[in-house]
Amino acid sequence: TDRQTLKEYAIKVLDKRHIIKEKKVKYVNIERDTLNRLTEHPGVVRLYYTFQDERSLYFVLDLCAGGELLGVLKRLGRMEMEGARFYGSQILDSVAYMHSRGVIHRDLKPENVLLDGGMHVKITDFGTAKLLADPQKASNGTSDTGYGVPSGDPLGDAEHDRAVSFVGTAEYVSPELLRDKTACRASDLWAFGCIVYQLLAGRPPFKAANEYLTLQKILGLEYTFPDGFPDVARDLVERLLVLEPERRMTVENVKAHPFFEGVQWGSELWRQKAPRLKSYEPPPREPIKLNGVNNGGAAAGAAAAMGLPRQSSGGMGQSGQQQGQGQTAQQQTRPQLRGVTELPPPSQLDIDWSPVLTHPNERILKLGNLVVFSGPPTSGSPNGGSQPGTPSEKPKFTRFFSGSTTKKRERLVLITSAGRLVIAAAGGNDKKAKGEVNLLTGGANWKSYVDSKGLTAWQLDTKDKHFTFEDPRATTSDPAGSKFSTQEWLDSVSQAKELALSQQHNGKYGSYTNDLDHSGVSSPSDSIGGDAAMPMERHNLRQTLRKNTGDEEPLIGRKRFSKRHSKSGLAAVF
Repeated sequence: TDRQTLKEYAIKVLDKRHIIKEKKVKYVNIERDTLNRLTEHPGVVRLYYTFQDERSLYFVLDLCAGGELLGVLKRLGRMEMEGARFYGSQILDSVAYMHSRGVIHRDLKPENVLLDGGMHVKITDFGTAKLLADPQKASNGTSDTGYGVPSGDPLGDAEHDRAVSFVGTAEYVSPELLRDKTACRASDLWAFGCIVYQLLAGRPPFKAANEYLTLQKILGLEYTFPDGFPDVARDLVERLLVLEPERRMTVENVKAHPFFEGVQWGSELWRQKAPRLKSYEPPPREPIKLNGVNNGGAAAGAAAAMGLPRQSSGGMGQSGQQQGQGQTAQQQTRPQLRGVTELPPPSQLDIDWSPVLTHPNERILKLGNLVVFSGPPTSGSPNGGSQPGTPSEKPKFTRFFSGSTTKKRERLVLITSAGRLVIAAAGGNDKKAKGEVNLLTGGANWKSYVDSKGLTAWQLDTKDKHFTFEDPRATTSDPAGSKFSTQEWLDSVSQAKELALSQQHNGKYGSYTNDLDHSGVSSPSDSIGGDAAMPMERHNLRQTLRKNTGDEEPLIGRKRFSKRHSKSGLAAVF
């Protein structure tokens, strides 16, 4: 707070040692130079002062008390048209100003759109921006943008914008950056189209289980619109999300689109009061009317919609109807798995973790740091009955005489396509698994819960183990964030089980997965989940195929480490 004016500022603290160690000096200078150039627009975070000491650099910036736009979307889900038009117009006006000053942001996303005390937009995070020649210094020409940028090709200076490394976020990166390692002004408009879509749909247009699949969806332009998506917004998004940047709408064309009809551009836009934010509620559907007593036509239509075999209604007695209902219920219980049988080529992440990915064609679906509680089964699980996340009550001195105590540590958790939950050391530097749980066993089940602080977490129970997983970044000021994160993890766990079952059914894992549950090799002491957990030391496939001669040597007399499990961890399997 300024003692004279009582104005409040935000201070961004940058650690010098970390910047040098991670080789980020270039990006710090880019952000400083970009903020010094963009000082004349209310839609960009303003840099007031910079200073330093022996350890840190300090940027004094605008205080954005409204938080991130992403936090607003998490609370609302889907935004109404009025709010989407207001925030879309302010973001577009800010992008037009940046382009008029020769700045390409290259990482536009809801996390980098902040809101001030009046809930107006402030664009931030220019660390990966591209600085071109400032058109205002090179020319005094004017155009329809209102900021003096020469109107012309949106690909301007693209040939001079060759990126050595990947910049941007996977969900919002433009296809030309993936294909040609080239970013241009039209790349920001691609990201703007993704933001408009997310404002009205509640999720990014391109979202998959991992980064590789997300980028493949972008290159294939694979996205769908949810029910109730406004037609005028759909037309705008389809004109922005175009693979060829030269065919993408320009800023002038976007401003003239019917989606922004009635918007007053320029300074008047920033004098308007922000609308009251409301969640979008799609109109209710008309109820289905069934005429007559015989509902055979409706049943046939429902069966066709669900992919069930059509049954003839003529001459069916009561026993036939019961048999048909039983078949229908059985097919509904086990839905057909579609679109999950094909696995992508291994990404760099899969290659790095190959010592842990011991199954054939195994891929990482989700990876992240979580606070993991592990302990004996609780009474809240199917094997017990206390509240989620709390261990069952034990005698007073049990912890002195029992080795099964509750442990709480931050770990790196991996969900794989083989139906495995692998726990490793936090940080991911040590590519070794400390334990794992087989999600395909009958005793494994998972669900979410809300703790006493109002934060959402999730738990996983096996036959003789209980685990809870919490997001270390969760805060009581944003409980919706923990709910969103928990749902992503639960979706990945369910997807991993479905994918593993599908691969097993198609014979890509074969009997190897089944042998893991019935292997005679005992699991080490640090393995988790008991019967529901897969042993860390894999049995030798040659031993499995060898005939039993009756005089095999005992397990105790064998070597401590097999060929596939050495002191340096699990060997890579290709």
